[in-house]
Amino acid sequence: MALSEVGERLITRRPAGRRRELRRVVAGVQDVVAGRFGVLHVRGPRAIGKSALAELLRGEVCDEADVLVTTCTGGEDFAAARSLFGADAVDEVLAGRDEHARLYAMNDLVVPRTVDRPLVLVLDDAHRCDRATARWLAVLARRIPEPRVYVVLVYPCAERIPAEEMFAELSGALDTSTVDLGPFDEADVTELIARECGFIPERETVLSALEQTAGIPEVVLAWAAKACTRGAAPDVEAELVAWQLAWLEDQPESTRRYVTAVAVLGGTGPASAATLAEISPAAAGSKRAELVAVGLLTPDGCFRSPALRDRVLAALDDNELAELRTRAARLLTDEGRPQEEIAELVMLLPALTEVWMFCALRGAARESTLSTELAVSYLRRVLDAVPGHADTRQELATRLAEVDPSAAMDVYAELLADVTDPAVRASVAISCGAVALRAERGPEGFRLLTGYLAEEERTGRLTAIDPELRAQAEAMALVNGFGGSATVSQAMDRARVITPFEGRAEGGRRLAQQLARAEVLRGESLPTALGHLRSALPVPGGARGFWDVFTATSLHFCGERAAAMTLADEIAEAASGSGDAETYKVALATRAGLAFDTGDLLQAERDAGAVLEMAGPEDFCALTVLASVLVRRGDTDQTEQLLHRMRTPRDAVEYGWALDAKAHWLWNCGDHEAAVDMLRRCGRELDAMGVHNPVLVPWWIDAVAVTMRLGRLDEAAEFAERGLDAMRTWNTPAARGYALLADGMSTGDIETLEQAVVELGEAGSSLCEAQALRALGNALLREQDEKTARKHLRAAMDIAVRCGATMAADRAHELLTAAGGRVSAVHASPRDALTSGELRVAELAANGLTNREISEKLYVTVRTVESHLSNAYRKLGAQTRAELAVQLR
Repeated sequence: MALSEVGERLITRRPAGRRRELRRVVAGVQDVVAGRFGVLHVRGPRAIGKSALAELLRGEVCDEADVLVTTCTGGEDFAAARSLFGADAVDEVLAGRDEHARLYAMNDLVVPRTVDRPLVLVLDDAHRCDRATARWLAVLARRIPEPRVYVVLVYPCAERIPAEEMFAELSGALDTSTVDLGPFDEADVTELIARECGFIPERETVLSALEQTAGIPEVVLAWAAKACTRGAAPDVEAELVAWQLAWLEDQPESTRRYVTAVAVLGGTGPASAATLAEISPAAAGSKRAELVAVGLLTPDGCFRSPALRDRVLAALDDNELAELRTRAARLLTDEGRPQEEIAELVMLLPALTEVWMFCALRGAARESTLSTELAVSYLRRVLDAVPGHADTRQELATRLAEVDPSAAMDVYAELLADVTDPAVRASVAISCGAVALRAERGPEGFRLLTGYLAEEERTGRLTAIDPELRAQAEAMALVNGFGGSATVSQAMDRARVITPFEGRAEGGRRLAQQLARAEVLRGESLPTALGHLRSALPVPGGARGFWDVFTATSLHFCGERAAAMTLADEIAEAASGSGDAETYKVALATRAGLAFDTGDLLQAERDAGAVLEMAGPEDFCALTVLASVLVRRGDTDQTEQLLHRMRTPRDAVEYGWALDAKAHWLWNCGDHEAAVDMLRRCGRELDAMGVHNPVLVPWWIDAVAVTMRLGRLDEAAEFAERGLDAMRTWNTPAARGYALLADGMSTGDIETLEQAVVELGEAGSSLCEAQALRALGNALLREQDEKTARKHLRAAMDIAVRCGATMAADRAHELLTAAGGRVSAVHASPRDALTSGELRVAELAANGLTNREISEKLYVTVRTVESHLSNAYRKLGAQTRAELAVQLR
């Protein structure tokens, strides 16, 4: 019987099964009887019996309600309604009315019918319903007081989105429930077979039917139809296995031994099976050919039916099976077979009793082709037999680090407490710190490593450790300490007493990176930080890796911003080329943070967005940067979503940026007092961690701006003074520029703001430079120097547009307009800062045309082209035609 015919029978005859689902639908109808309008979504995969359930509903509730059923096919307005109520009745109601009135007039078809009995409207294939009917049902739900109507929407899972969109207004106005139809369960299949075949099938038959049909109603019905014609469940495989077992009973003992050997070995070559079965290779080859001919084996010597193999093995005594598997594993070892094949057999043994068994499992676990899950299971099996084996525990931790860093850290921590060799302990401690970082358990890793180092020093073993390993252990302790707000201060205290290691070996460089990081966080001595960084810099032309990210970040905050960005680019390029996805992700997130801090919001957004699209846990830095970018564009809703997605931060700077972003968001939402409180909290949190560097999170600049706009001048002056104090200990252009900007905003002093513009321009802090220019223009406006004010405000707007900072550009635009400047509204694209002439010239130059070719194409002089191109370079922050092309994308 064709499946199309089977599907027709499911609808035309009373369907079987679906008792649980039907009870839910009937309960909904009973709620309608009580006066509660409701809507039910019935969805499921195709051919699962949705239409059959809809038909079953009609007969189940006909005594309590009127049921109207239609199958939607799209078409003209009110096509589904015409099918439900009759075309003549609908046309009569709609005649002479406009579109709006029609929606309300349709209610006249429903109200009279619900006086005595509730009405159930069933729309099958609801995703194909016409829009007019869907809108009318929403009006019906909202406008009729206590309508006694129940709407059942039936559609495939694949059409869920269009169906939900179609009836969004209806579902939003009513109590809505959903029934998800899945495959038939055992009871449903039993009922269907009993109805079709006239007998109650045994459970094994039902389970067989379920396995073969996946519980799809139409397929189950076709299966039952075949069973009826045969008078038994059509289990071909079971019949075949039974015949093959009977055939084997009649074969010689040597054949049965060979079949058992193949079952134990799982399909290796005939020579191995011959040896295990204790027959000659020639006899084994002959028997193999015979078994292939009768369908027991495939041509490559494996069982054709897994069920038959299981039956052969199940016939063996447990001890006999264990002895055969042990012999088989030894045999494969002697033959030099791959470790994975041997390990599969060893894992099936009830106990590991010999050294070669442990070696087989450990050897297989080292294979790069073996999945991590299998490798872990092999190593755990070894440790079940020899719990204290240090090498196996270390191998287990190494493999666990690939899939479960937290579990790997626990194994390393236990191992660290047990081993005594100084070099081994140092290696274990370093590995433990590495997985602690990946597991986001930095504070635990810091305490564990500092405890280990203190113990080694107390026992006198510290001097026995190779200086390179010791440097790596110290660096790993610090990086974990900086990975949690609770231990940042302790890590900085530890860094004070560590003596840097001489030389350019990896351990010394890593330690120098973390010592520089500590000094940057403290913000006490720029020369000291730069001294550490000189030791931390990678060798020219050498490899760039994960640890170099810390160097790039410290360089940035020490005022070497161009070098920092170059190093971040090199790390990302090297990681991309080597396929190191984790380092590439960290490098992009770092580059996003550096770009954000310099005011290049467009680059920051691109990199942060790319990081968040990558597989694995969401990166906190990327989330923070993207939120910080979007909040400066006034995108309040998306910023809020990102803020909700943030976890507990691991880095002090990222934490400060997150709090600053929240403060901006609160200000944008109109909660100004909460914004000030959030900025104060940012300062308190950083102070509590011992982080005092003014350039890391210059929250006090925002605090000055906010309190000035609130008219709280004394409070603004207090915040500005904090910046001036901090500047004296970290004398970089950024620190000076930040302090002058805050002081100038609080006092309105023109000379101070002019100096701030110069320092921030030198520092490359574009967004703050735009802020300083805007404040300077505003101060000049108060002095009624509109001409000079316009110059600075126009520059502020150009820089803000180039940065991609919409709100900053809009504020500059407002002041520029107030100063009498003529300029169109601004947008967040850098190209919007160009005049039409500059844009045409820039686009042609970006496409590779020379100045002469551009002048000929546009019919202008070469000097005009040079002037436009010079302005475009300046406004877009580009220096070459290639950079120009990037900015114009």
